[in-house]
Amino acid sequence: MIFCTAFNFKRRLLLQNIMPDPDLAGRRARKQIRTQALLAETAISLFEAHGFDAVTMEQIAARADVAKGTLYNHFATKEAVLAHWIHAQLEADLVRLQPRIARQIAFVPALSVLLDASAAWCEKHGTLLLPYVRFRFLSLTPAPERDDDAPKADMTDGFALLIAKGQASGELRDDLPAAHLAALFHHLYLGALMRWLTLPGLKLKREFAAVTDLFVNGASRSTISAGGKARKS
Repeated sequence: MIFCTAFNFKRRLLLQNIMPDPDLAGRRARKQIRTQALLAETAISLFEAHGFDAVTMEQIAARADVAKGTLYNHFATKEAVLAHWIHAQLEADLVRLQPRIARQIAFVPALSVLLDASAAWCEKHGTLLLPYVRFRFLSLTPAPERDDDAPKADMTDGFALLIAKGQASGELRDDLPAAHLAALFHHLYLGALMRWLTLPGLKLKREFAAVTDLFVNGASRSTISAGGKARKS
């Protein structure tokens, strides 16, 4: 009996060391999220105060009061820190805008709610967008697959949801997956953003409206009326 008790005790200790602790994993994940948020907010405050190009990873680590190794464990570059912050902002905006978007029946009005909000946000944070867009274009790697329940942290996710709804309603072609069309529209979106960032005097809302029309109606002359405006199909 004593032997069995000792054996079972040792077995429990062994299992505790081998079997993953879900509570521990959850705590680690929450700690990682908090650390990344702290690092991102610290970096943004430095970027806004001194300019993106002037700030170093060492300065971010020092201001956040973490070791440089800790910062590099979470982010390889300051562009990655910036992208993390922007994606967190996008995720929050998608949640906030969802009721307004849901009230729109058609695809273009629903997309316009998202794009108008994006234009307003971009105008407020214009100095941070050029390094972010450069980073996105230089990081053209396949996005990792996520569960359906994973947070939507990219404009492409928002576009995909709206496009899928437009496909279901018959407004948009359905021979291509919504995710594929969303990726294509996202490149149009980034192109409009680049034009606005590099050509003074442009209105971002108009640039977004132009790429939306191009996405929905195409560039064929048959879609343009005599007055230069797109015909409604």
